[in-house]
Amino acid sequence: MSSLPQKLGFALLASALILALTETWLRATRPGLQDIVSPLLYQKNSGQAFAPGRSPDSRVYVSGRRRTVRNDKAGVRILVFGASAAYGEMFSPFTAFPGIAEARLRAANPDIAVEVLNLAHGGMGSRQVGEMVFRALENDKPDLIVVYTGNNEYHELRALKARSDRYDPGAELLRRRLSRSFVYRQLREWFVPTQSVSMPTADDDWLPIGRMDVTVDADDRALGLGLYADHLSAIIVAAAEHGVPLLLTTVATNIKDHIDNATPGEASLEESTALQTLSQIVEHVSAARFAAEAGKVHPHIKTEGGYHKLGMLYLSAGLVEVAADAFAKKELAALRPMTANRDLRAMVRQLGARYQTPVCDLAGALATTSPDGLPGNGVFIDHCHPNALGHARLGQALAQCIAANGFGGLSATPAMGASLEADTFRLDHYAGHRRIPGYSDNPVSPDTKTAEGAAIAGHQAFVAERFSQASTAYKQALKLGGPPGALNHNLGLVAVYSGDLEGAMLSFQAGSKAGVKASTWAGLAIKH
Repeated sequence: MSSLPQKLGFALLASALILALTETWLRATRPGLQDIVSPLLYQKNSGQAFAPGRSPDSRVYVSGRRRTVRNDKAGVRILVFGASAAYGEMFSPFTAFPGIAEARLRAANPDIAVEVLNLAHGGMGSRQVGEMVFRALENDKPDLIVVYTGNNEYHELRALKARSDRYDPGAELLRRRLSRSFVYRQLREWFVPTQSVSMPTADDDWLPIGRMDVTVDADDRALGLGLYADHLSAIIVAAAEHGVPLLLTTVATNIKDHIDNATPGEASLEESTALQTLSQIVEHVSAARFAAEAGKVHPHIKTEGGYHKLGMLYLSAGLVEVAADAFAKKELAALRPMTANRDLRAMVRQLGARYQTPVCDLAGALATTSPDGLPGNGVFIDHCHPNALGHARLGQALAQCIAANGFGGLSATPAMGASLEADTFRLDHYAGHRRIPGYSDNPVSPDTKTAEGAAIAGHQAFVAERFSQASTAYKQALKLGGPPGALNHNLGLVAVYSGDLEGAMLSFQAGSKAGVKASTWAGLAIKH
């Protein structure tokens, strides 16, 4: 007769076998079981990596800039994933840094057709970026994947805290670990259905995520950093399993920016007094004396706003290194984090070393070219979105990283090109942006009775993704005697983003006859 331990052992073994078989069956039959669902509507993405294009044998990737490409690669195809900073918020795809990198790589490697497809999508955190990467890997074979993510790591966690008063960082970490199991996902779907979208109560209006009255604490920050590492690690492993090269990047921020005066965190009396005292002496004492006085009161500085003021005071005293440290602590102290930070950038480098995966230090590259090594409003339009100059520098650095690693046979190092506005008639030289509230150089309506004005109107329409209007404006510019080479080239680019590859080819050919080289774009627009 079997002993009780033997019976228990047999029962445990049988249970484990049943669970393993159930897990295998669910993975095979229900691959769509949700892992983790963000409460934020704009962080939801599902479906295939791309959809069929209007032209035969073409595709449009479902995220990002939605440029139509051929199913068969004409040369080297690089996919860039990230959020709005990589997307190039407010600018054209040619001004956004993936577009700059594409132009630089093409110029340096004229014998290789290069496609850098911008698949970044606004609001995505590293988990959502990973989902898009996984989907692409399952359906595609690019020559390289580039990942630029880190500004939105706490949006989902803050939304979860807003939705439930039972939120706890430790419990959330356990939930995410368990969610790797399809058995757990199925049980959760049966017994605790996931609310699909966070909604405000009937008598309340929710503020945007940047002002939502939910903040993070030290435990939330630790959870966010740990999850960031998990998500990037999963991307690295998936890329290796599919044999696709991967390039991780650090994410640059406007480190001197202070988002707004409503940033939460009430300064203590000691902090306020310390900053007031330092403000009164900074212009009247030596740098060494100021550093000594600031060091005495530094422990009293706790808030994001306090660290920002301290950093500015250090800069006024000419103490750049300690100012940089204060600004970095400002980002780490944020109660409503809206940017990447020093810890997240360090994690990218650590994971690169651990998995022997190349890392492109884009944040470092932008810092190197900024005054005092501190990127500020000279290269950003706000806290994390680059302006045209910032995109140009990031794109140059990315192109150099790609060439330095020899991805896709691209080995020639690209040189910094001419000004983005070298030819006012060329769409791919236009660095203008959409209207930005409070910005000093917002676009003005051009005189469309002139060829140049009509062309600029076309650029502005394209930046606003009004492609039909852009096409009409360029044709008007042609009628007014504008240069046919540049304007037909523009019409070809509009057609590429409108899904009309046959029309794009005809326009590129017309532009080439008029003297504008478009061989690379023409090669990408038509199947070889």
